[in-house]
Amino acid sequence: MGENADLLNLVVATVALIVSVVALGFSIFFWHRQFRPIVTAMVETHHGGSDGISYNLVILNSGSIPAKNIKLHMRDRSSLEAALGAGADKDARELWLACFEPSRVIRLLQNGARTSCSFGFTHRDLRRSFWSAQAEFPIQIEYEGWFGEKYQKDLPNVVQIADSDSFTGGMWGPVKSVGGSRGAR
Repeated sequence: MGENADLLNLVVATVALIVSVVALGFSIFFWHRQFRPIVTAMVETHHGGSDGISYNLVILNSGSIPAKNIKLHMRDRSSLEAALGAGADKDARELWLACFEPSRVIRLLQNGARTSCSFGFTHRDLRRSFWSAQAEFPIQIEYEGWFGEKYQKDLPNVVQIADSDSFTGGMWGPVKSVGGSRGAR
């Protein structure tokens, strides 16, 4: 009976050791995937009115550590060209697409922080519009973690030129009073 009890204790201890090692491996794996910067980009409405909408390109770090040396790269030039409107002349391109210049680097973006730059506009008069409304194109974001690990192979970030104040384009306006008030006599 004593030999069987010792064997059973050995089996239980071995299984517990294996489960602990596997759990430690999973913990390290998921910690490594979470303990990093996660940098994304999106187009956000800067100001909208009856004639058009001006946009910002917003860069966000939603990871758990700061990101360094962030660079934005155009992933597909033909998609960008298709997204441009009739008002995208040479001067406007230099102004609104400067964020993709190789010399433009965001040196540090703290975790939970964001930064932005002006990013063109759509206009009711399509001949003046820099972007085509609802256009999409992919960009690549390259950056480093706080400890120097490089992130270049993340999935492309698809940006959409759309009003971020309303995904349908409809919004509430100011409430207009109709006639007199109900309680007045």
